Order: sequence, then structure tokens, then C-alpha cells
Amino acid sequence: MDSTKRIPIAQLKLGMYIVGMDQPWYRTPFLLHKWLVSNPEDIAQLIRHGIREVTIDLERGLDVADEKMSAKSSAAPADSSETPVVELPPSGNDPDASPGEITGQPAAAAKAAYQEAMAAMERVFRDLEAGQSPNLVTLTHIVSGLVNRILAHSESMMTQFFLEKMRRYDRTLASHGMDVCVLALIVGVEYGCDEADRETLGVGALLHDLGYVRLPRNVYRKSTALTDHEKALMQQHPQLAATVLAQAEQLPEAVNRIIAQHHEWLDGSGFPNKLKNGSISTLAQLVGVVDTYDGMVGARHGRPPLLPHDAIRQLFVLGEKGCYDKALIEVAIKALGVYPIGSLIKLNTSENAVVTGINHKDRLKPRIRIISGPAGDVHKDPIDVDLTVTNPDEPTRTILRALDPNQEHIDLPMYLETAVSGNQR
Repeated sequence: MDSTKRIPIAQLKLGMYIVGMDQPWYRTPFLLHKWLVSNPEDIAQLIRHGIREVTIDLERGLDVADEKMSAKSSAAPADSSETPVVELPPSGNDPDASPGEITGQPAAAAKAAYQEAMAAMERVFRDLEAGQSPNLVTLTHIVSGLVNRILAHSESMMTQFFLEKMRRYDRTLASHGMDVCVLALIVGVEYGCDEADRETLGVGALLHDLGYVRLPRNVYRKSTALTDHEKALMQQHPQLAATVLAQAEQLPEAVNRIIAQHHEWLDGSGFPNKLKNGSISTLAQLVGVVDTYDGMVGARHGRPPLLPHDAIRQLFVLGEKGCYDKALIEVAIKALGVYPIGSLIKLNTSENAVVTGINHKDRLKPRIRIISGPAGDVHKDPIDVDLTVTNPDEPTRTILRALDPNQEHIDLPMYLETAVSGNQR
């Protein structure tokens, strides 16, 4: 028997468990459309964003006829498998944060951690290309350092990811493995992975494309479109990785599954083995999601990079098609942002701005740095704005669309770097 009921927004109250709305996720401030309503502000937000009806689950929360608040209003639902309850990492907006976390220090620490790990990864892949085995101790040390920085200040690591991406001209296996590892750990923390899973996730992400070392370098580093034969060769890299690992120091089986399965899709249309649903490791799916995103925002085989916002939309579509678990896609989008850090955007005021930070409570209202006025005049001193904060003396700003920085001739790294070094929050 169906335990859900559709009700008008006027009947929604604390203690009800929402499982659906009459608006898609990208038109609301709520990434996950399944949660227990325990905050009056949630109801107010729904009303402000034009939600007229919601669907509630009577088995997980209160019904309209219930007169008394249930203890459920302050506890997690009994079955939270669909929407994992996670503790968000420190955001830097914490009033109790140490002085170092509210200055430019998080950005400097993130840069140092990223570059130290990158240097180690370059050595790892040089050894792999020379026929040496991956060293698990080295890999876990790299992952541990990255996790520590992400737990301390995930936003600075996200910013560093985009800065590295923007300034890199030569994509290597090591740099790609590093980028996927950082994103996977950021999403993994948001997803609620425990310490052991984070280590597995990080090592698997670092080595996910290990099999490419057995392919001709001119194929996997080709800058123009691949032929059908070259595509078939490239799709062999998960099996080639298994060959490399068979001759190496034994890695945990969970790591091997990530390497073998990160291109498998839930609908069976992935490769190399066309696995479906429960046959695919959740951690492999997670690496697959961020690997797909990283591939879309970077130039690859003659295809120009997508704007981060467009790549996010493509991830959403893949979730809707059943390629990836929709709940996992939603968590990834929550972690990365609908307009990820480093996005160039056009505001309703005709101003141009760079996204410098994510607001987890309202994904459509990030923190931004306004770099030019309505007439196109470039600000000598850019204006930092939090779109969730309204000022009666200023216009209400909203995002109209994402812009291509190349077409606008804007040096995004310059604005992003000065924003995080001088105003990291």
C-alpha cells in the first residue's frame, strides 16, 4: 500500500517527511527533495520559491490529521538509505572558527597540500610507467593529507582544484588522477563516507586510470578526436589495470573494484563488463561521477571543455537516465554547487561576477565577486557579495546564466585567486 500523500503547501508542518515537490530540484533551494521537516524556515523557503504542493510519506513522518508533534521531528528517519544523513564539513562561516580559518590561510594551506600531493603523484606515475608497482603506503599518505585539508576547509580545496584546472596546459595521468581524487573526497565527505571508505575512495580515485600506462602515450594524450579503433583501445584500460595490479603489491579488493568498475553504469550501458545496479560498487560509482565531471570541464580529444554549470546539468541528466544513482548525483551537485566555484555568471542587474563560494542552504545563491558593472565597466576593486544576504540599499541580485570566460576575455584565475587570498570565508 502506498504510504505517500500529496498535500497543499498550507498543510505542511513540522514532523512531516517530504518525498516530492511540484517543482524540479534546480528551481528550489533544496537539493534533496526527501527530508524530515524539522525547521520552520524550510517551510518558509518552500513558500518563497513558489512550491504549491508537496508529497509526504506517512510512514516516515506525520500526517495532516496528526495533532501532536512526534519525536520523529527531532530524529532521523528510520530508513535513511535513500538520502544519507551527513555532517557537513567545516565551511569557514563558523563564528567559532580560528583566526587562521577566516583569513587567506586556508587558501595557502590548500595550495601547499595540492602541490605536495601533485608532486608525489607525478613520482607515482613515473614509477608506474617504468614498470614499478604502486606503493600503497605512499598512496594512503597522499590521501590522508588531502582528507585532512578537506575536513578542515573543503571550499579552499575546491577553489584550488579549479585554479589548477584553469592554469594547467598539459593534462597528465597524474594530474587527472589527482583532480578526480580531490573531487571524489569532497563528494565522499558530503555523502557521509567513514574514515575507511574515504581512504579506499581516495586510493581508488588516484589509480582509477592506471590501465592507461599500458597504452601508447600518443593515444591517451591525443589532443584531436579519436578514431573508432583508438576508442576501443581506450576502453580497455580497466582490464589493462587488472593486468598491472596482478603483478603488483596486493591492493584492497575495494580499491580494485573502483579501478575495474568506474566506467560501469547502472543501466548496463557502461564498460568493460556492462554491469548493472547492485553489481557496481557505490565507491566506484562515486569515482565514475566525478571522473565524468572532470572530463567534461576539461578539454579532451578535440572536444572543448564545458562550462562547469553545463557539466553539472549533464550530470543531472545522467542521473535521470539511470546511468548513476540519482541520490548520489544529488549529493555530488550539492558538494560542487549548481554554479561551481570559478563559474563566470551574468546577474539580473547586467553585472558580471565570479562565483567564489557555495551556500549549502541555498544552492542558487552562492557567494560571488562582482567584476564589472551593468555598462561593462570593469571594477578596479571588485565587490564581494553573498546572494543570500539582502541589503535594502542595493538591488536584489539573482543569477541569469553562466558565461564563457574565453568569449568574455576574462582572466578568471586572477579574480578567483585574489578573492580567496584576501577574503577567504
